[in-house]
Amino acid sequence: MAALPIDAHLPEILAALDTRGAAVIVAEPGAGKTTRVPPALLDRVRGEIVVLEPRRIAARLAAGFVADELGEAVGG
Repeated sequence: MAALPIDAHLPEILAALDTRGAAVIVAEPGAGKTTRVPPALLDRVRGEIVVLEPRRIAARLAAGFVADELGEAVGG
């Protein structure tokens, strides 16, 4: 798994979520917001993690990428 710019900021994002319960993430396209932050939350939240993506093709590509990194099927 190649490093993405957001990786260095994941501890700060997770800390903000722990202390404030919310975080707004602003970063350039391709930084890893969609593909790195939701998997980092898997062990920290109960229930589902919902990621909104305005374009269907981008949503499918992101879902496939995250599933591949987790070693699961899309939707698993």
